[in-house]
Amino acid sequence: MPEPSARARLARRYRRLLLTYPRSYRRRRGAEIVTTLLDAAPVDRAWPTRAEVVDLLTGGLRFRFRVWGAAGIVGAICAATVAAVALGALGGYLGWQTAQPLPSNADALRMVEPALPPGTSAEPQRWDFIFDNNPELADPRWVYLIGGTDEYRAGKVFFQFTYPNDRPGRQVVDGAQQRMRAAGWRPAGMDLSGCCPGSAVYRDGWLVEVFSEGYLDESHYGLQVAVSRTMPAAVLPLTTAGLFAGAVAGWLMAAWVFRRIQESTPMRRAFTVVVASVGLLALFPATALSVLVLVASYFASYPPAEPAWLGYTFMLFRPLAYLGAAAAVGGLMITAMPGPRRRRRLAG
Repeated sequence: MPEPSARARLARRYRRLLLTYPRSYRRRRGAEIVTTLLDAAPVDRAWPTRAEVVDLLTGGLRFRFRVWGAAGIVGAICAATVAAVALGALGGYLGWQTAQPLPSNADALRMVEPALPPGTSAEPQRWDFIFDNNPELADPRWVYLIGGTDEYRAGKVFFQFTYPNDRPGRQVVDGAQQRMRAAGWRPAGMDLSGCCPGSAVYRDGWLVEVFSEGYLDESHYGLQVAVSRTMPAAVLPLTTAGLFAGAVAGWLMAAWVFRRIQESTPMRRAFTVVVASVGLLALFPATALSVLVLVASYFASYPPAEPAWLGYTFMLFRPLAYLGAAAAVGGLMITAMPGPRRRRRLAG
C-alpha cells in the first residue's frame, strides 16, 4: 500500500485538531477549514505549524464552551454550579475516606482525661464510622437512605455522665476547656449560653467536645465528652479538584445541550428546557446547603468536622436530589436522541 503523501498526512492532522470543535461545527465548516489551511501551506509540509495548532485547539475549546443569550448563560452558570458542588462534595467524600481510625477506648480516655469531671468514671461508647445517620434513632435504615436525615453525625468515642447541678453547666464546660487548653489543646469554639453550653478543642487531627445534654431531673443534668476526627489533609485538595472539574463539566454539558436544542423542534426544545429546569430546581436545596459547608471548610479557623456532602443527606433534600439527578439524566438522554432534522441528515 503506497505511503500517504505529505499533503494527505497534513490534511489528516488538521482534521484531528478539528476534533476539539463540536461535531455540528465540523460538519458545517470542517472541510472548508482544512481546504483553506492546505491552500496556505507549502506543498511539502507534513505537520501543522505551532501557531496553527494553538489556533485550532483554542478555537475549538471556545466553541465548545460557547453559549449566547441571557437564558443560555444563566442555564450554563446554574449547571456549572450544581455540577461543581456535586463533584466537590464527591471529592470531599473521597478525602474523608483517608481519615484515621478512631482511638481505642484507653487512648480516648487519656485524651479527654483533663476534661472529665473530677471523681467521675464512665464506660466509653463508640460510633465506629466516619459519618452516618445517628445510630440511636429507631427508624429503619431505608427511611434514612430514601428520605434523608437531620441527624447525620460524625463517628466518635464518647463518655456520658450524670452530674449534680450544684454548679451551673456553663461553669463545668468552661472549666473543662481551660484544663484541656492547659494540656496543650487549641480552642475550636465555645458557646456557654442557653440550656446546653458546649466547648471544643482540637489537636493532632482530633476534636474533643464537652457539652451539656440538658437537665435530667431537678438535681442532675447530663454531660458528654466526645472524641471525633477533624478534617483530613486530603479533603481540601480533592474538594478543590472536584469543584474545578465539576464546573468545567457542567458548563460543557450545558453548552452541548444548548447547541443541540437549537436544531430541535420548538416542542422538543420546550420539553428539554422544562425537564432541565425541574432537575436544577430539585437539586437546589441540597446544593445550597453543601455550598455553606464547602465555604466553611475553606475559611474555618480550625479543620472542621462537617462533611461537604451534607446537603445530599439532609431530610427531604435527599429525595429532591434523587429527583433532580434523574431529571438531569433524562434531559441529557432526550437531548442525545436524534431529532427529525438530524435523522434526515443521517439518512441522506
